[in-house]
Amino acid sequence: GQEEKLTQSTPVAATLLGRRQIIFFMQSGLISVVPQTGAMLWRYPFKFSTATAISPVVCGDMVYCSAAYGIGASACRISKSANGFAATRLWNQPASIMASHWSTPVCANGYLYGIFGQKKFGTAPLACVEMATGRVVWSHGGFGPGGCTWVNGHVLVLSDAGDLVLVKATPTAYAEVARS
Repeated sequence: GQEEKLTQSTPVAATLLGRRQIIFFMQSGLISVVPQTGAMLWRYPFKFSTATAISPVVCGDMVYCSAAYGIGASACRISKSANGFAATRLWNQPASIMASHWSTPVCANGYLYGIFGQKKFGTAPLACVEMATGRVVWSHGGFGPGGCTWVNGHVLVLSDAGDLVLVKATPTAYAEVARS
C-alpha cells in the first residue's frame, strides 16, 4: 500500500452508515479504516501545505476537513454500496472564506459551529456553517484563535483573550447566553 504521512490532527472514531471506523486526516486527505484490521474503507483527497491541526468532523453521513495556510475547507458525503464505502465531495471553500486553523469545529443538527481564520488574533469569528452546502449562515467576530466544545445544545467558546462564552447552537442567529 501507499505510505501515508501524518499531520498534527487527532484521529476520530465514528460510526458511519452502521460501520465503526477510525478517520485519519493525513497529508493526502481523509482516510477511514476498520479499527480491528486497519483495512481501508474510504479515502477523500485534500490538499496539504504547512500543517493540518484540526480533527475530521463527522456530522451524520458527512465529514468536514480544513486547514489554514491558504488551503481552505471541504466536506464529503459517505455512501455505502455492494462495492463498499465511497466519499463524494459536497463542497470546497477557499481559505479566504473558511479555514479551521487550530480549533476543531463542532457539529449539531447539520450545522458546523467553529472559529475560522488564521492569524486573526482577537478578531477571528465564531461562525455557523451549513454542513451540506458550506454556506456561512452567520458569523460573529471577536474571538480570535480559541477553542469550541459542545455542551448540551450550546457551543462553549474560549476566546484568545480568555473570555469563556456560551452560545446557543442555532442556525437562526448568533445567540450569546453567558460570558465570563
